[in-house]
Amino acid sequence: MTTSLHWMRCHAPLALMLMACAAQTQADQAPPCEAGADYRPVCGIAPPEDLELSADGKHLFMSVTPGLAGQHRPRLRVMELATDRVEDMKVSYAAQPGWGEAGCAVPEHGIGAHGIHLSERADGRQQLLVVNHAGREAIEFIELQPDEQGWQAIWRGCVENRGQGKFNDVAATPDGGFVATVMFVSDSMEPPLPLEQLLDGRDTGYLMQWSAAQPLRKLEGSSAPFPNGVQVSADGNSAWFAAWTAKQLWRYDLETGAITARVDTGYMVDNLNWASDGRLLGAGVPDGDAFIHCFEQQIEHCPMAVRVSALDTLDLQHDMLFSIEPGVMAGASVATQVGEELYVGTFTGDRLLRVTIGQGGEHAQE
Repeated sequence: MTTSLHWMRCHAPLALMLMACAAQTQADQAPPCEAGADYRPVCGIAPPEDLELSADGKHLFMSVTPGLAGQHRPRLRVMELATDRVEDMKVSYAAQPGWGEAGCAVPEHGIGAHGIHLSERADGRQQLLVVNHAGREAIEFIELQPDEQGWQAIWRGCVENRGQGKFNDVAATPDGGFVATVMFVSDSMEPPLPLEQLLDGRDTGYLMQWSAAQPLRKLEGSSAPFPNGVQVSADGNSAWFAAWTAKQLWRYDLETGAITARVDTGYMVDNLNWASDGRLLGAGVPDGDAFIHCFEQQIEHCPMAVRVSALDTLDLQHDMLFSIEPGVMAGASVATQVGEELYVGTFTGDRLLRVTIGQGGEHAQE
């Protein structure tokens, strides 16, 4: 529902319209901010769509996307783990050679963060790659430096996609480049998007790769249903990514240019992270129809279930780590391990979850 239509419904002098307005308001109430036996919500924050643990293990870097009601400003934020305090990250701009494509300009509209990925460069410096949709489609290269307040962010360079593919997530490669997912192809990120075609399970996007030796390019043989989160293996030979609407995790061989594995997960996996035991962590929602309903009605606090799982990328064993039904958090988009906890983020709503796990990375109740 557009804002203007919602305004008309809420101000129409008919009882039926007033009832519809009240129902909309009730449907978009935040769930109670209450802890469970093995989880604790951190509420009152913009939804953290993607999460990365800082090198010192004391902070989480967050990306914020608009949410299903479009009420949030996309940006980078940081959480201090000891206090749960969250604040915006200030980004300064100082380009340096070797960070992205030569001549890539400073972003005029700032950095509207989507997928993010933290890595250590060959010289030991901390690099945060950021998918940016603000004014252009680009991967921004940001250096993170520790300071007295925690961390400072310095923009160093970028790689711009001048085609119509819309990035979702990105992961650094050992050679200093990256692999990124393109979720769909469109001339705009604005409505009306062909939602039925994007979410019905057909191939909508693909992988792209960039390195200092080769320009940004589409990877042949990587087309998939709504490519979402992505991670690259430590040896740089494979890219694992989420085929969101297929409810699968796919492995793409970067050497041969072919999909070499598809693993069913039973839910729509969003972003990916590596667990401390080397497994691939995924998080997401099981019900595409609920997502479509909330997207179309702009329901920020969408009553969606949460799923978090881990995949052993060697034997392809897939295990559910955490599962909870609607009423706790509006969906899920990422899980990041911090010690014996999983921090679970979302693309909409007002919170994240801190979930207790065992030393082996399993859910405490299992």
